[in-house]
Amino acid sequence: MSWERMAFFFGRLLSGLSAAALVPLVFALAAREAALPFLWMAAISVGLSFALSRVGAKTAMGLSLREGIAITSLGWLLCSGIGAVPYIAGGHLGVVDGVLESVSGFTGAGATVISGLEKMPHSILLWRSMTHWIGGLGIVVFFVALLPQFGEGAARIFETESGTPVPGRARPRMKTTAQALFAIYAALTTAAFLAYWLAGMTPFDAVNHSMSTIATGGFSTHDESAAYFHSPALEWWMTLFMLLCGADFGMYLGMLRDGVKTALKNVELRFFLTMVLVSAVVLAGELLASGMDAGEALRTACFQSSTVASTTGFVSADFDQWPPISKMFLLFMMAVGGCSGSTAGGIKVIRILLVVRLIGLGGRRALSPLAREEVHLGGRTVSREVLMDAGYFIFTYCALVCLWSLIFTWDGSSAFDSIALAVTTMGNVGPGFGEWGATCNYAGLPVLSKLTVAASMLIGRLEIFPMLALFRPGFWKKERGWD
Repeated sequence: MSWERMAFFFGRLLSGLSAAALVPLVFALAAREAALPFLWMAAISVGLSFALSRVGAKTAMGLSLREGIAITSLGWLLCSGIGAVPYIAGGHLGVVDGVLESVSGFTGAGATVISGLEKMPHSILLWRSMTHWIGGLGIVVFFVALLPQFGEGAARIFETESGTPVPGRARPRMKTTAQALFAIYAALTTAAFLAYWLAGMTPFDAVNHSMSTIATGGFSTHDESAAYFHSPALEWWMTLFMLLCGADFGMYLGMLRDGVKTALKNVELRFFLTMVLVSAVVLAGELLASGMDAGEALRTACFQSSTVASTTGFVSADFDQWPPISKMFLLFMMAVGGCSGSTAGGIKVIRILLVVRLIGLGGRRALSPLAREEVHLGGRTVSREVLMDAGYFIFTYCALVCLWSLIFTWDGSSAFDSIALAVTTMGNVGPGFGEWGATCNYAGLPVLSKLTVAASMLIGRLEIFPMLALFRPGFWKKERGWD
């Protein structure tokens, strides 16, 4: 493992982060708000960038597997730490709360510890939304565009951040792909901004909510989230963009090349939309039975199903007061999440489909042990390795949810609230149920639970194994198979 090459990479990362800090800094100066917190962030980023670049070594060699994993995991930790500086230096949050807010922003979890968002400086609110937007597409996607010389290592980093690749998907040139994804990401953000603005949001609210929506993050400029605006038109527009960003961005690249048939043939997208539709029908029925108007019930059910399935986390109603069957549907979708290659979190639809196929294969082999069965998905044969990887991931995911639930329960939360909190943080959703539900925030969590929440968000966002690999002793030694 070349520490010099990694130092060079981190130096480039921090130079980009310091450039990002200039946006809220200039905004703060223009709005006559305190600019010092962002000056501190920029100064720390520039100083560390300069130091790391001095000791780092730029090389044409590709990154090794270990270096790719280490850069991805440590890069997210580094960004989360630096991103907390404005909250802490501005006196808005303590160290633990500042780091948690930063982690929640970059990972797209959208869970907040801030009460009274309307009283916060607009520059701070802008920075919160920017952390969503930077982390939503994936910090390292920008690295790939900046550092295309890192070959297979860059490809490994790219896959780690963009979710599980669909079996059989071709791997195009990383630089070209990163630029194309960024163009789609920026276009969707612009479209969302215009839609929200024309539907009644102020330009400032529209900018922040468009970044939060496209990143499937969920940070709002108001404590009441989407419910603050009392606008059916806005809720329908937000529903549309949340569904768009819960789908695979790679599919959009395919649509530009081959037309709409790419989406029509996408098995994962069909399952995702079917899941949302079934949930919306059930939720709408429950709301109608409770006496809600038909139009409002349909809109609310579609919005909440979309925001949970895409792991965005906006709130238009207090779903914590809904019947148990509605809560179970929402909890299930929190765990499943969106499609691979989307900005959404969760287990991902593709893994659920693969494990369902694996279970079916096991049943057929029990009846015909000598039969040679194959698993197909979307017209492609799925290898045994891909199937087993999906099984390993879901098992580890469930094991971590159990571990976090035990910690939250030991730290004072009720059993159901702890399970919901573990699921929503691992899936980067945001709101859970009960004490940490739709109308609440995470400010009241004990310190141990806050640290656990931050770890859960990071591990969930990075698809578990890259972060866990850092704790394997052999990872930091020269071991066969890692380089």
